[in-house]
Amino acid sequence: MSSTGLLSGTLASPISLTSNLTLFNLTALTGAALAALCFVVIYRLYFHPLAHLPGPFYARIAGYWRTIRYARGTWHDDILELHAKYGRVVRVAPNEVSVVDENAMRQLYGHGKNAPKTDWYSTWEVPNTAPALFASQDKKVHAFLRKRVSGAYSMSAVLRFERWIQGCLDLMLCRLKQHADRGEIVNMSDWTNAFAFDVVGELAYGEQLGHLRTETDVHNVRKNIYKGFQLMASVGHLPGQSRPFNNPFMTRLRGLFGGPDPFASFQEWTIAKLKARMNDPGSTPREDMLWHFNNMRKADGEPAEFGEVLIEALNIIGAGADTTSIGIRACLFYICSHPAVYQKVRQEVDQYYRDNNLAEPITYLQCQQLRYLGAAIKEATRLLPSIVFQLLRHAPDNFIVDDKVIPPGTPVGISPLAQNRDRAIWGNDADVFRPERWLEDEEKAKYLETANMTFGGSGPRMCIGKNIALVELHKAVAQLIHNFDMEIVDRERPWRIASHWFAYQHDFNMRLKFREGRDLRTIET
Repeated sequence: MSSTGLLSGTLASPISLTSNLTLFNLTALTGAALAALCFVVIYRLYFHPLAHLPGPFYARIAGYWRTIRYARGTWHDDILELHAKYGRVVRVAPNEVSVVDENAMRQLYGHGKNAPKTDWYSTWEVPNTAPALFASQDKKVHAFLRKRVSGAYSMSAVLRFERWIQGCLDLMLCRLKQHADRGEIVNMSDWTNAFAFDVVGELAYGEQLGHLRTETDVHNVRKNIYKGFQLMASVGHLPGQSRPFNNPFMTRLRGLFGGPDPFASFQEWTIAKLKARMNDPGSTPREDMLWHFNNMRKADGEPAEFGEVLIEALNIIGAGADTTSIGIRACLFYICSHPAVYQKVRQEVDQYYRDNNLAEPITYLQCQQLRYLGAAIKEATRLLPSIVFQLLRHAPDNFIVDDKVIPPGTPVGISPLAQNRDRAIWGNDADVFRPERWLEDEEKAKYLETANMTFGGSGPRMCIGKNIALVELHKAVAQLIHNFDMEIVDRERPWRIASHWFAYQHDFNMRLKFREGRDLRTIET
């Protein structure tokens, strides 16, 4: 053998050996990974503490099944289909359960020993502010935070704010009349959203934000809030993937590389508005919600810091405006989609105006005397509550739903939408818009009210902004129907819903005609 051949053979052996070892290692690693994957799948399907609960195959073995549906915004359809197929208890992820049940609702969200919140709520904490009521997981902290702002959200306070709500409503009605007189189709998704945001501006910042007056999304506030909810609703539930969105370090890092942060610009805008108001309160203090927030106290009795005032202002505009506008659109859709209901609501409102010689817009307390209007609003918001995602809690001890035991500590929640469509509670016509269900039997109506999840449960976990929403809903629906003939443009596709925690209805186009004999307040526009 030549020296060249000998050298080649000498070199080839270790190279070949190395290649074989590398191939062996890759094969071994691949085999180990597949074995681990098989182990996880088998465990989650057959040996997991939740293995006895029904749910989609892929949902039981991997969380991505739920994540995909959250991200694409179809959860309003998905959650109803899940409970229709699997019953009142559904395993929607390897470690998460969705239920519908009036007793479970009381156990999870009611008075007394309500179940603790899961870590998911920490994703809604806002850097450089203070503990937030919605995000607070500590029951004592939550109770303190709720108590100190309760005066600002009480019905007596909201009724004092009603003149500012009416001012926004007057402007919306005048603007809508201008478009109606020109024969233009109006996108009520935009108009109701603009109205709700201007109301929040009046209550939390001391002035309308200009959405109605300019007919624009001022400073892209609405767009940024929507994008923020879209982001957090899509990935906020994933372990380890939510915290990068709400800590100061990652906020700075995203800024350096030009990364998107939809909440940052919204927060900066809010800070500027608050400081402007606080630096120039005027000669006579305006006793609105911001006035209440400015007068808050810490647990030790000291005045609240700016961060504590800021978080309350962020809370009301971040969550209070969209929820209310969603409710108004739901009412307009269901009422206008049912001609008999539309006529009964209109007749009741018109009759009240005539009988009482109303020269001014109807008030909330006057609306309370209109039983059919109230039933129609309650029924519409039942069928499409603002929140469609599950309100997650850790399952308490002895938590049993539909004869199925859910282990203590399991993340479990009720989707208000699924609860409000459950046939065991509402009957076989649960999906039917029928306001009469609230008027036929007083005792049955009381029971239904205890099971209604429109405002997120009962007791200390009920939406603190419920009173504001009720006042806006009743006034807006009554005055719109009294002043306009209203028609949905496309009955087959009336709107496009995208669920990102809230059920956002986009492109809700209507044709309006101002009614003869009506008279709106003159508004400087």
